Amino acid sequence: MELHQIDFSVADYLLLALYFVGMLYIGFFIARRKSIKGVTSTEEFILAGRGVTLPIFIGTLVATWYGNILGIGEFIYNDGIVAWVCFAFPYYIAAAFFAVFIAKKIRLSNVRTIPEQMLNSYGRSASIVASIIVLIITIPAAYILILGVLIQVFIGWELWLCIIIGTTLSMAYLFTGGFRADILTNSAQFVLMYIGFAVLLYYSIHHFGSPLEVLSSLPDKHLELKGNYGWQFVIVWFIISFQTFVDPGFHQRCAAAKTPEVAKRGIIISIVFWMIFDFLTLSTGLYAAAYIDTTNPMMSYPLLADAVLPYFWKGLFFVTLLATVMSTLDSYSFISGITIGNDLLKPIKNKVSIIKELSTESLTKIGLAITSIVGILIATAIPSAVQIIYKTASIAVPGLLFPLIITYSKNLKIHRNKVVIIMLSASLISALWTFANNMAYKRDFLFSEIFINIEPMVAGIFVSLLLCIIYVKKIK
Repeated sequence: MELHQIDFSVADYLLLALYFVGMLYIGFFIARRKSIKGVTSTEEFILAGRGVTLPIFIGTLVATWYGNILGIGEFIYNDGIVAWVCFAFPYYIAAAFFAVFIAKKIRLSNVRTIPEQMLNSYGRSASIVASIIVLIITIPAAYILILGVLIQVFIGWELWLCIIIGTTLSMAYLFTGGFRADILTNSAQFVLMYIGFAVLLYYSIHHFGSPLEVLSSLPDKHLELKGNYGWQFVIVWFIISFQTFVDPGFHQRCAAAKTPEVAKRGIIISIVFWMIFDFLTLSTGLYAAAYIDTTNPMMSYPLLADAVLPYFWKGLFFVTLLATVMSTLDSYSFISGITIGNDLLKPIKNKVSIIKELSTESLTKIGLAITSIVGILIATAIPSAVQIIYKTASIAVPGLLFPLIITYSKNLKIHRNKVVIIMLSASLISALWTFANNMAYKRDFLFSEIFINIEPMVAGIFVSLLLCIIYVKKIK
């Protein structure tokens, strides 16, 4: 990724330092003071004592939704409002369905993780497969990379070093504060997100003119609902949006909510906040598309900020970008750590002497350390955040989607051996389709157009649905 030199003042660097000091203070000190007495240490560390109130629920859920903020800017810069049609609108619908049909059931089920839910419904083998799939989704390499790039823009050091610094600062307080540190820092980051993008929109209007002038300066394709794509492409994104149902962040927050009603209402209210934030990101993204010339569209927001914001406000906006990425990085890192510690290591700890005496909390901390190392290695090896997110989601989501949804049904069931077949088949088809898709772009071969025109995730979901139709039985 090309490094752009941006001019910062001393005030901007002070804001950066204050931001990290503030996050560390919240994570290390405030989170520990807010812990709930009378609950087990494991329940407190993993789910904040299941006492997450409505405001905190909304703040943490909204904040964790925008980790790929530079990718959003890239999509808007290249294609216009179709980015909102694909990246935003379908997810409102999916989240609304999740709130109405799933959120309360998660809280009432009293499980802590998706693999635990699969364990209760399908047994140990399905739980292990689910754990591996969750890890594919949640190892936060893409967000580690984006955070490293943003820190590199600030200080100009080598990317690998910025990646290590960013990962260390972002994840350090999770080791002591656990999930409560995650959600409290998320809530502060939530506030910063809205302030930063509101300031960027204000100064963009002041610098370049009204939104109507922007619209007249954009190519016609940027203003079409389907942009440069066909309606099939847009419809595919509606299908992809239902990955919301297997998003571990949604499940964890619903499980941690104070009541089932908090989980349901929190998601509905979060949709409103997502709409507001999407308005801010779309508007500023269109200003960048109209007035910023760059060969690296992923840097459209930073370059727009450099063009229109005075010192101090520029630093604040870059802190906003850091906060947006870190909120997702923290949350996915913690889920990944729980998956390794609680769902993979805990069941076998009696068989492994080195971890036999360790608590679930300690095993989760080991999982966090493993997550950090693996995430840094992937981020360093594959310097493309978009590709990391796209490929991991395409492989993981089909394997979990329908089997997980069925666990919350009172009328449907799948035999535990059959569900493992469904999960492995769907994810394997998606993985092979991803490989064939890459090959089809490089050379023409039999059926290459099919692999290009059908998304790997769609192929995997189709296989999963077909197998579920065959294997699902109604409970009389």
